[in-house]
Amino acid sequence: MTALQTIVALTRTECRKLTSRALLWAEVGIFALIVAGLHLALMAALASSRQQSLPPEALEALKASLRWPQGFLGGLAFAGGSGLGGLFAVVLAAALTGQEYTWRTVHLWLSRGVGRGAYLLGKAAVLAAALVVLAVTAFAAGAAATGIYTLQGSGSLPWHALPWGKALTGIGAAALGLAPYAALTVLVAILARSTLTAVGVGLGYNLLVENMAAKVLLLASPQTARFARYLPAMAGESLLKGIAPGTEVSIGVSGASGAAPLLSPGTAALLLAAYTLAGLALAWWAFQRQDITA
Repeated sequence: MTALQTIVALTRTECRKLTSRALLWAEVGIFALIVAGLHLALMAALASSRQQSLPPEALEALKASLRWPQGFLGGLAFAGGSGLGGLFAVVLAAALTGQEYTWRTVHLWLSRGVGRGAYLLGKAAVLAAALVVLAVTAFAAGAAATGIYTLQGSGSLPWHALPWGKALTGIGAAALGLAPYAALTVLVAILARSTLTAVGVGLGYNLLVENMAAKVLLLASPQTARFARYLPAMAGESLLKGIAPGTEVSIGVSGASGAAPLLSPGTAALLLAAYTLAGLALAWWAFQRQDITA
């Protein structure tokens, strides 16, 4: 069997394993419910009488951002690495990699003569597909919620005006924004051989380290604020904003991005790809030198 055939066989096996686990579908279901629920909660708040204190133009602008076609891409804002998507990506990457040590599956594959590079490449391919699934979930849940809101308000849906091309590009951009966090988690899972450690480090970086670093850089001075845009979170936001500028709802460090100019979409994409490749290269280096029998 050639190296390519080995990688394809590994990828198929890993794909079957992942799709048969409850974890993936539980994440998809929970993610969809959260994204749709947050949209619906905002719509309910706009419909309440207490919101009539807002200026009429601000109220209409907010409602328009939740209607198709402008609101069609709104769900992608939740797929960013510094938002909900990053949290789900970390848990998924940790389980996909760390549990193999607990179950001793990695020992079984390597004992059968499978190369370590081929094994890790198969894992990376399946993980990349899973990140696309998470991005599609966020987009579909947001589009469904805003579609219902549009239908209630106007009685019809403007199918002809929907930016399908931007939707496809946005899904790819959101998945790329998640990739550095998944790569970091894979690296930690290999080094620690533990799912819990990988989850802890991944979430800690996502929720604490990057947020704190961004705030320090943004608050220190205008000069240091420019460095904040090179963090994975803001690079991901730069990429998404370049594709879907109407996407405004987000959480995490991206909320502070107004203090620093964003990168161009092309630069942001290259930077995110570099972060991902660097994380996977370090994971490969650590995996090659790891004593699996220990």
